[in-house]
Amino acid sequence: MTVLADTAALGRATHDPDFSLDEIPMDDAETAVNIQNGETIGVFQCESSGAQRTLRQLRAKNVADLAVANAFFKPGPATGGMAKAFVRRYRGEEQVSFLHPSLEPILGPTQGVLLFQEQVLRVATEVAGLNWQEADHLRRGMSKFRAREMSTMRLSFVTGCRKHHAFKPEQAETLWQQVMAFAGYGFNQGHATAYADISYRSAYLKTHWPAEFLCARLQDHGGFHHPAIYMAEARRLRMVARGPHVNFSSRKFSLINKKQKTENGKRKTRGQPSIPNPQSPILFMGLGQVRDLRRKSVQGILVAREKRPFSDLRDLLGRVGLQKKEVMHLVQCGALDGLGESRAAMLAEAGGVARAGSAAQMAFDFGGETAVLPEMLADRLDWETHILGWPVSANPIELVKDKMADDVPLRYVSRLLNQKTTVAGVRLPGWTGGSGFFVGDGDSFVIARLDKRLTADVKVKTWQPVRLGGVWRQDEWGGGWFMVDKVEQL
Repeated sequence: MTVLADTAALGRATHDPDFSLDEIPMDDAETAVNIQNGETIGVFQCESSGAQRTLRQLRAKNVADLAVANAFFKPGPATGGMAKAFVRRYRGEEQVSFLHPSLEPILGPTQGVLLFQEQVLRVATEVAGLNWQEADHLRRGMSKFRAREMSTMRLSFVTGCRKHHAFKPEQAETLWQQVMAFAGYGFNQGHATAYADISYRSAYLKTHWPAEFLCARLQDHGGFHHPAIYMAEARRLRMVARGPHVNFSSRKFSLINKKQKTENGKRKTRGQPSIPNPQSPILFMGLGQVRDLRRKSVQGILVAREKRPFSDLRDLLGRVGLQKKEVMHLVQCGALDGLGESRAAMLAEAGGVARAGSAAQMAFDFGGETAVLPEMLADRLDWETHILGWPVSANPIELVKDKMADDVPLRYVSRLLNQKTTVAGVRLPGWTGGSGFFVGDGDSFVIARLDKRLTADVKVKTWQPVRLGGVWRQDEWGGGWFMVDKVEQL
């Protein structure tokens, strides 16, 4: 809910001052398309590759579908022997049938499959004739009970089904196995619906206000994925994602939109960084993410900036008391980009901090010209990784772009279904929520999976440029991945 509230606040500032989360239409066509296609990175309960596959399988498009998808994705329903049948039935591709007629009143609303905790309770009491205490044991799971107790419970359940509803022995045993697969994992239907409501509203906000939504997600320390994935998603959606900057960043992630760019442009001062395409919102990392930058230093920067933007390094250090390490880290991570000739030049300039004894004194003690070594992209990315946690200003694949002439950009590789090709990129941090890993090239990112025939010593390290040979595969539900049969370090 924090992400929803923060997105709404950003939206009121940039789009509609009267917007309320209660006004979100629950039948929005564009949102339905994104949910159905599994375009849900950042969306509550819908981020993993497995959850996205479930949305595509069920063609989910509204709160009711999301509630079913949330419940179906849990281990019980997914492993109870009815998963494929449920998908076909939910899509209208198979007629609904029931293990026994007595189950139709209970399982009718869910295509004949156990999905919700309430259904387990009803099956146990109304079909098997167990008392409510025994039924609740089933609902919560039987793992804590000893084998003899399990055997006793099973006998009572199977006997009850045969006694009260004339189940055949194999029918009663099958139902017991389905209940056991479900028990301990099932979703309460009320909870599933409440979660689905949040999921839908999240999907709506991402669909219509993607920049505000991803900013709010990152302000909340991310979600299922590593923050670098959300920044990669922002770039995939044609936003600009940058590291922190003393003239634009807040303590946490912040967003600069078209209106703010126009206002900043009117009062631009010497040395202030240029603003990219005014149609693209810019997502800035927060100053609070700069390693070793003290809270009071962050606050000092924010307060001083309210009067006017910083024009150069001298201006910053004359108005904010910073320690030597803080100055160095701000320069190295790019937080002063545009306020000097280059990071290397500003580092050389900031060398006077040690001689002056304090950053404030340094503002008045700049010496003569200092020899500056050429600034290398590799150095910038190394600095950013050390100070921010990962490279931000460029994808490391840029270090070897001269070797990528024949590689297919990741944004377009899905067009080459089942065709042998190569792509180049880096492994992004974090887990996809299923098999494989994310690989990105700075413009887009996809899931890659290593062919089992590759030797065990083939590794793809995070942020290391690689060329991957293989083919784009797609499952019957529309989900795709790059199947890798060759890895080449670049």
